[in-house]
Amino acid sequence: MIPLSIVLALALIGGGAWASVALVNSLFGGPQPESVLPGSSLAYAKVDLKPTGRQWASYAQFYERLPDTVQDDLGSAEEDFGRELFEEMYPDLGLDYDTEVEPWLGQRVGLAVWSGPEDELVFAVALAVEDEELAEETLVRIQSQDDSLFFEVVDGFAVLSDSQTALNDRRAQVERVGTLEDNETFSADLDEIGEGVATVWADYGAMAQDPTAAAEFDLDDLSEVGEISGRFAAVVRVESEYLEFQADVFDAGVDGETLFSESVPAGGITALHDLPDNSVVALGGDGLDAVAQEIWEANRESIESAPDYADIDAMLREIGLRLPADFHKLLGTQTALGITDLAGLDFFFGTDDPSFELRLTGADSDLWSELLAPSDYSYGSTPTVTTDGDTTVVSMGTAGTGRLGDDPVFQQTMAGLGEAHLALYADLRVVAEMEEDPWPQQWGGLGGALQFHEGGSASLNLRWVPSPG
Repeated sequence: MIPLSIVLALALIGGGAWASVALVNSLFGGPQPESVLPGSSLAYAKVDLKPTGRQWASYAQFYERLPDTVQDDLGSAEEDFGRELFEEMYPDLGLDYDTEVEPWLGQRVGLAVWSGPEDELVFAVALAVEDEELAEETLVRIQSQDDSLFFEVVDGFAVLSDSQTALNDRRAQVERVGTLEDNETFSADLDEIGEGVATVWADYGAMAQDPTAAAEFDLDDLSEVGEISGRFAAVVRVESEYLEFQADVFDAGVDGETLFSESVPAGGITALHDLPDNSVVALGGDGLDAVAQEIWEANRESIESAPDYADIDAMLREIGLRLPADFHKLLGTQTALGITDLAGLDFFFGTDDPSFELRLTGADSDLWSELLAPSDYSYGSTPTVTTDGDTTVVSMGTAGTGRLGDDPVFQQTMAGLGEAHLALYADLRVVAEMEEDPWPQQWGGLGGALQFHEGGSASLNLRWVPSPG
């Protein structure tokens, strides 16, 4: 069950903050919640609705790009979630939200979890306040009705938790190891992933090695794999042209061994460019064969000790495929799949065959012909295997005559993602049209990218790029 102090903090900061005049007029910058939370924290989450000047300009520009349908919905949303939840949780307090809550309420909130005394996890929520005295008066009144709320006001934040023990330990941890803001590893990770509206960070390696955290988060089974190390960070950001979710993994490893410890195969998304221009969904990348081989080599022991590995390996050898050395025969050096009709993806109620094109540059076309040859057990239509120069083409259904790479929406959506090892593109114009949106062309595209880095790090990006007009 989520402690009431967390619900209260998130409800308050969410209540009308986007439309708040105080938000627009307030000075940019100011302290972050991590400045009052302990540097020993295992996990941290933050919502920051007090943007920098650059962020504020990006928000305004992105809003103008939103589809008319979305703008209409946002413009008609008059509910104040924070006010409603506050009044529902504390109906008998008699507080005036407009004069006794909103004036002191800041636009930043952070939550940290760490291993506290008596072998238990403890947490604290740091809620930014604009008027410390008024905030304390209000929280004292709330505390009179909520015996699970404990708080202290420090350095521009109301620090909330569910026990005095947690608050005392926060102070002790800060005195002993400093704040989370002082934690060089934490700061480097957040600098790497960048700023945004919402941020999450976790040292999952430390969590796996901490008996209390491992039990609480059900990580005990990881000990069978080995000594896990690594950290995770994610952010939601609004740029002038897109809304993006990014998740990064840092220094991931097992027993000191990391994936791509010294070098990473070159990536790229040129494979997607040659797909048909009517591809609604596209998935693929350059160098996936090398990436697959590297991942196999790094996990060879666990893969080849799997119960069914010997049978699968024998079956693959019968058709001349020896993994991991022959991934290039299967995937080629450039791999791209384009789905050209979503109707064929309804496996339960659809009546159409799938419509797609799979392009495999450098793959073994004879191998694919053998894999997809009709047999007595075949059901329905089978894909066609052809060649286009050195590219094996596996196709079924209808395909456009143009190139996806020439589509301006594709180009705009995938801009900046060109070094990915695995990329995703979805044409939201088609989806919006299926949903009978009155302005389907305004929905643009959804882009995604997975990229590996040296030393066991990786980045995942998902972004929505609307098309204005």
